[in-house]
Amino acid sequence: MTLNLKEKLNVSKISELRARLKDFLISNGIDNEIADDIELVISEMLTNVYKHSYKGSEGDVIINAHIDDEKIYISIRDFGEKFAPTEVREPNPEVLADHGYGLYVASQIMDKIEYILSHKLGTEVILTKYLRKNG
Repeated sequence: MTLNLKEKLNVSKISELRARLKDFLISNGIDNEIADDIELVISEMLTNVYKHSYKGSEGDVIINAHIDDEKIYISIRDFGEKFAPTEVREPNPEVLADHGYGLYVASQIMDKIEYILSHKLGTEVILTKYLRKNG
């Protein structure tokens, strides 16, 4: 099962896109709790694209999601400023901040996060959630 979306991303589109992805997950048999967690991750990732890659302006985003017996695979591709994942620090739990937790939260929910930086423009993030654990 596959979902392919290409949209102009703006602040009001984030909630629509995350809801469409959640609906896709649930309609394809994914547990509500997993779908809720992934919806949060998608919201964080799209917010980062909007704020950092497009600097608060509208820009193109492509979202591809695929579900098979083993995993949920989601690709988010933007065409804005490249993201440098090595420059992001894990948040300090001793310091209460109102931002900076998105990638940390995503890393706790998803089983694998990959960044493709080889595109001429922008960044592609590949998120994987395994449905069955081996062993």
